[in-house]
Amino acid sequence: MRYEFEKLQVTPVVLNNATVETDNPDLQDRAYIYWRLLSTDPEAAKDVVLAEKLVITDDSNQLDPSLLDELLANIATLSSVYHKPPEAFVTRVKTTAQKTEGNDYPEGGSGTRYSESSAHAADGGVSPTGSSNVPYSAARQPAPAPPSPAAPVPDLLGDLIGLDNNAIGPVDQPATPSGPPLPVVLPASTGQGLQISAQLTQQDGQIYYSLSFENNSQIPLDGFMIQFNKNTFGLAAAGPLQVPQVQPGTSSRTLLPMVMFQNLSQGPPSSLLQVAVKNSQQPVWYFNDKAPLHVFFTEDGRMERGNFLETWRSLPDSNEVSKDFPDIVVNSVEATLDRLAASNMFFIAKRKHANQDVFYFSAKLPRGIPFLIELTTVIGTLGVKCAIKTPSPELAPLFFESLETLLKV
Repeated sequence: MRYEFEKLQVTPVVLNNATVETDNPDLQDRAYIYWRLLSTDPEAAKDVVLAEKLVITDDSNQLDPSLLDELLANIATLSSVYHKPPEAFVTRVKTTAQKTEGNDYPEGGSGTRYSESSAHAADGGVSPTGSSNVPYSAARQPAPAPPSPAAPVPDLLGDLIGLDNNAIGPVDQPATPSGPPLPVVLPASTGQGLQISAQLTQQDGQIYYSLSFENNSQIPLDGFMIQFNKNTFGLAAAGPLQVPQVQPGTSSRTLLPMVMFQNLSQGPPSSLLQVAVKNSQQPVWYFNDKAPLHVFFTEDGRMERGNFLETWRSLPDSNEVSKDFPDIVVNSVEATLDRLAASNMFFIAKRKHANQDVFYFSAKLPRGIPFLIELTTVIGTLGVKCAIKTPSPELAPLFFESLETLLKV
């Protein structure tokens, strides 16, 4: 009883000293809060002060080890603040030109060894033995990286088809794009006169969604907005859609910068890209597009020959996947290698096996996922076989789908 009385005597003195005798505003504010709690309802004050405290935990050990290593390597950058790798919010452009020398390539996609003729590096590309020294991939000139996304702006489209893409901020747009016609994803007959053509592309290491809006209606269209559903690659718009008013009978084309790993979906990998587009005069239009895997291959995916061999052998046989393309023919080696190099699939070496030509390539996805590729064919004859090894064999169907598109061009 005496102890309780002493506490009652000491408490006003402590609170008085904390509010009157100190110049520390934080201490004063806390003392005033406790004083008012005790003056109003001592039981409520007891519940507040003696409430069970949450246990302070450290969740840094819950990060993926590879991501944690990358964050530690970028400890003095925004990566350590966002807990994301730099490529998730900053464009990096890196060009490499490496010579490839050595022997002992895997035969037939297996781990056996064989002697192989050397390949030569020329102007940033590699040409196979027995062919001309025309470069198969030219080194690209680095382009200035676009600025990091600014603070988010309100989601104007709302929750469309379960979308989760609120990371929208202003991004500098490149010059008005031009080029070959884009595939139609929303015909005018479906869009009340609005026809949308679109295609995912990569330019200087940055992924864009190239869009064309053709107005076949009788009224001007403006106020265009876009949003992407959750997808395998986490693609989301890096900024708002920049489209001027489209008058009847005219069209407008634009490039929308994209970011990855912002809008990830669950389930098996898919190249499906679900898109919602709206303007001020019409309802929301939904359409499906494709996100081909080769669009995401990075410019630093070229491997040295020794590294290629070492990586191939280090991956288990269960990570090797192959597919036949009986309806594809390779008529020109040079044109095919140029086309693959333009998609950051880098030629490593070539060898002869019986009457067949075997080509080896390397490619890499963001976050360092390598693809080791073996193409076997008879030049000018129907039939191509592809074998790949990668730490992510679940992406093999997407790779083969993308490769078939490139070889059929």
